[in-house]
Amino acid sequence: MNTKLNSLGVYIAIAMLVALCLPVVLALTVLNGVREKQIGIEMQALVNEKAQTMQHSLVLPVWSLDKSDINAVLQGAMLDPQVVSAEITDPDEKIIARVEDGQRRLGNIISRSVPLVMQQNHQNVSLGSLQLIVSDYQLQRKLAADKSFHTLVLLAQAVASLIIIGLLVYRRILRPIGMLTAATERIERGSFDERIAIPQQDEIGQLARHMESMQSSLKALFDEQAAILGNIPAGVLFVRDGSIVFVNEAAQALLGSADRNLVGQPAEEVFVEPAQQAAYVAQAVARSSGAAGEIVLLRRGDGGSFPAELHTSLIDPARPADQIWVVIDVSARLDAENRIDRLAFYDPVTQLPNKTLFMDRLRRGLARRRSNGTAGAVFVMEISRADLSYGGASSEEIEQLLVECARRFSGCVTPEQTVARLEGAKFALGSEIRTQDLDECLRFCEALAHRIIATFTDPHALAAARFPCAVNLGINIVHDDHHGAAELLMQAELAMVQSRLAGRNTFRFFDPAMQALANQRSLLEAELRQAVAQRQFIVYYQPQVTYEGEVVGAEALLRWKHPEKGIVAPGGFISVAEDMGLMEQIGQQALHAICGDLQAWQRQGLAHELVVAVNVSAQEFKVDNFVGRFREIIGKYRLHSHALKVELTESMMVDHVEDVIAKMQMLRSSDISISLDDFGTGYSSLAYLGRFPIDQIKIDQSFVREMEKDAAMASIVRSIIMLGQSLNLSIIAEGVETQQQRDLLHAQGCSLYQGYWYGKPMPGEQFVELLTTPDRFR
Repeated sequence: MNTKLNSLGVYIAIAMLVALCLPVVLALTVLNGVREKQIGIEMQALVNEKAQTMQHSLVLPVWSLDKSDINAVLQGAMLDPQVVSAEITDPDEKIIARVEDGQRRLGNIISRSVPLVMQQNHQNVSLGSLQLIVSDYQLQRKLAADKSFHTLVLLAQAVASLIIIGLLVYRRILRPIGMLTAATERIERGSFDERIAIPQQDEIGQLARHMESMQSSLKALFDEQAAILGNIPAGVLFVRDGSIVFVNEAAQALLGSADRNLVGQPAEEVFVEPAQQAAYVAQAVARSSGAAGEIVLLRRGDGGSFPAELHTSLIDPARPADQIWVVIDVSARLDAENRIDRLAFYDPVTQLPNKTLFMDRLRRGLARRRSNGTAGAVFVMEISRADLSYGGASSEEIEQLLVECARRFSGCVTPEQTVARLEGAKFALGSEIRTQDLDECLRFCEALAHRIIATFTDPHALAAARFPCAVNLGINIVHDDHHGAAELLMQAELAMVQSRLAGRNTFRFFDPAMQALANQRSLLEAELRQAVAQRQFIVYYQPQVTYEGEVVGAEALLRWKHPEKGIVAPGGFISVAEDMGLMEQIGQQALHAICGDLQAWQRQGLAHELVVAVNVSAQEFKVDNFVGRFREIIGKYRLHSHALKVELTESMMVDHVEDVIAKMQMLRSSDISISLDDFGTGYSSLAYLGRFPIDQIKIDQSFVREMEKDAAMASIVRSIIMLGQSLNLSIIAEGVETQQQRDLLHAQGCSLYQGYWYGKPMPGEQFVELLTTPDRFR
């Protein structure tokens, strides 16, 4: 509908109609105006003439008051249909006679009044006046009839002119233009065979001949392009607005099928991963150079896939939605390259990377390690078996063993790690370690070494090879930039030689210091297991004192009573115990000891109001039944729940927040108070403090130690105290070593202290003596 309304024919018809009708309207308007003026003049003349005639005819009848003559004159005047009424009045304006036809009061009314005067004795005697009213209704009717006639005549002329001109315009302009439009639409669809036959010799005919010449040139150009596209081996696709609008035979053969025509399909459907690769191609096309030779995975018409080299560019930079894609199947080329690569970089027996590829990856890993600051590890692993050394095994058996060993090694590593065969029965492993901490590097390498050795000590692991074997590992941790790849591999081999001297299925570290540290850790782990089994852990207590010197609480601190080393502080074994998963058992033993001491003291009449703070590790707190077990142990010793206080660190409140809050609320519901230890050293304090149901915050000793000489530290302490007070929390400061520190804390609003000023952590026997002398700190 909009196309028809916007056509050139409609515009021309409207223009012609306006051009022909406008003069008609103007002519009618002017003619009617002139005629109406004439009617007005005629009516004025008529009423004047009638009034004068009747004035002369009525003087004598009025003088003699001859009503019959008066009426006769008046009736004679009414014979004119334009006269509406006539009225005679005396000098006193009394009506003498009056005639009127009310039906004539149509149209414009003109009234005229003239005096009736008679001359007597040379004087004018007034007899009254005559008032005559006339209407132009009759003339207006005649004017209307004339208007209709003139309008019909002029409109007939306009219509006739419009038809004649319209036929000429249609024949000479509109029909040829319509033929040209149809021809352009046909050319747009790619049809060039039909001629543009417009024989006229005017400008439109000249345009038609030029268009026919252009059509011939386009046909020749398209035929040449079709011949090129149909004979090149690469697939060519034209993509417009995300849909395929053209494919050549090669593209149809690569991507389509007999029952699947690609034209009209979304372009992204040709990819195996449509959304991801289509977005990548869109970004590549947006570059000025387009996508030149990008390797993508395309989908065949039968559902299979193949790698292809994709070249994309814009057909017209002004229309980014119009693109040309050239697809080249590179399956055979990539297969050949892969075969060459495997021969050059992979071991033909085990199919693992060979030494060349391993050294290349090791160099790349060292470069990455320098940029991201992580550590790395190089393992050298040697397979040993008695008959390998003197040639007792056949080549087939050796290959079977090597393949099985390669499979076992590969099963122990992640895709980011590299296992390679160096030579003979010697293998290598390279791994990145996402830390620079030496202890963590050692733990990582030990765990991986144990995992590898476990695959060789399993009696069923090498069943396919039909004979047993052992493995020795040399480990070199890379944590500096002083050595190259070749030197690092050589150091790992030296460590492997040391491992071989230590016996089968063992591993050694290259650095003697590392080896000593690893041996020390292994010994510590064994001793910790023995300590848990023999309950070697004891509890020390450090008093918590008010400003007035009253001991109201104590912090229970774990100690290990080593049979040879004596008392060992937590820093010497807690982290290892956490790594070994022993903290739950150790924490339960400590809680039993604390509850036993409290029960004994209360039987002596002491510590009834004492609150002992129990440090709980993150590993203990994460146990599902932690709260139930805690309450069970307290109940076993028949203690009030408020006699114990749980101390948690800020770091425990970062992960699994909702679970932490739920457990804390369960503790609070059992009248077990909660203290937040080392407050201010974490990164969640202010964000989470309001959410956690805690009763007390403990100012970390690092702030207390520096507050006297560092104004910033003092400000932090003051802020912590104000924050705790605003939340109605108890405040305790640890690490109070001087009276000045205590007084400064008291001035800021902290009235509970713990530190060497009051006493170092002490055994229960010594602490109970402190309870028996309550005035010691007053």
